[in-house]
Order: sequence, then C-alpha cells, then structure tokens
Amino acid sequence: MKKEEIVFKSNGWQAINRMGIINENYHTLILNYRELMNEIVRIQQAPEPFLLLFNNQNLNRYIFNFLASTSALIDSCRSVMNFYKNTEIHEHYTKNIKEQFANNSIAVFIKDLRNYQMHYKTTFPYLTSDKQICFETYEFKQYDRWSKLSKEFIKEQGDFIILKPLFETYFKMLEPFYMNIYAELTQYHKQDFRETIELSTKMHVAIPNIYFQLACCDKNSC
Repeated sequence: MKKEEIVFKSNGWQAINRMGIINENYHTLILNYRELMNEIVRIQQAPEPFLLLFNNQNLNRYIFNFLASTSALIDSCRSVMNFYKNTEIHEHYTKNIKEQFANNSIAVFIKDLRNYQMHYKTTFPYLTSDKQICFETYEFKQYDRWSKLSKEFIKEQGDFIILKPLFETYFKMLEPFYMNIYAELTQYHKQDFRETIELSTKMHVAIPNIYFQLACCDKNSC
C-alpha cells in the first residue's frame, strides 16, 4: 500500500471527508440564502416593485435553489450521522431534531413546500398591497398532501405567506443547529486529527491546514 493511501485511510482523514460533505452543503445553503434574500430586498425596495417582480427571471430559481439546498444539507447530515450510531453525537442529533424541528410549524412547512415545488408545481410569488413578496395561500389549499402542521400554518397566515421573514426564520434555525454538529464532530475526532498529522509527518505526506486547525481549536472556538 502506498504511503498516501495509508494516510487517506486514517480515522482523521475519513472524519474530515465526512465533515466536508456537511460543510460543503452548508456553504451552498448560505450562498443560496444570500442570493434569495438579496433578490427579495432588491425587488421590495425598487421604485416599481410590481414591474420588477413580474419581469423577474431570478426569484423563482433562487427560491428553488434555497429549498433544494436545505434538502441536500438535511440529507447529507442524516447520512453522515448514520456513521455515528450508538454515540453521544447521534443521540444529541436525534434529540435536537425532535426538539427543534419535528413539531415546528415553519420547519415542517418548508419541508412540505420543497416537495410541493419540486413534485407538484411551481408557485409564483406575488406582492401584497404594502409591497412585500408573498405566496397567496389559496393556491396551497388546492393541494391535499400538506402535513397537519403545514395545514395549520397555512391557515394561520391568512391570505398571504410573506417570504422574507419565513426564510429568515428557517435559516436562523438551521444555522446554529449545523454549526453545533460541526463543533461536536471536531471535538469527537480531535485525537484522530492529531494521529493523522503524526502519521502524515512520519510518511512525509503533505496534508491540508484544516487538520492542524481542527486539532488545535478548543470547544468554544471551533
């Protein structure tokens, strides 16, 4: 076996690969979120927001990309967490999913909206009389596959679901959740990172700086 292969098979290297999957999907989510928010603000603050919305070629794509990236992040995290079954990390992950998302109407609605947009039809945004971008709820009421919490959420919103606070609230739920997972994985594998560093030094194999950064960071700074 080549010396590079020995380093690549180490626990620290494999851990970085798993964490990298989550990190890449999280970074994609952030980029899509920023694009979406910037476009919403640009339209709402325009002198003629109605014209800009109805001639807009980007907003639906940004909404779709944001919803798709939330799905990619959730799925990749679930897949990575399967590696840690019977550990405290998996217990914390399962517990936090139940506490923060399972019974949260916004989280459930976003999940159902993703399925609605991807598998049923694209709902085009509108503007309220006070120039806020929204979905009109009457379209959603024609769809019979909403979960109970989503139906309740749609009913509570009245005629419109305002998009900016909806997506902002959901993103602010996801951000600390996945940052905490990354921090827990860093602490869990700290010794593995150090062993990979020692192994790479012994084998004279160059490795990325991320190993040194994660091996040295403390719990509050990772």
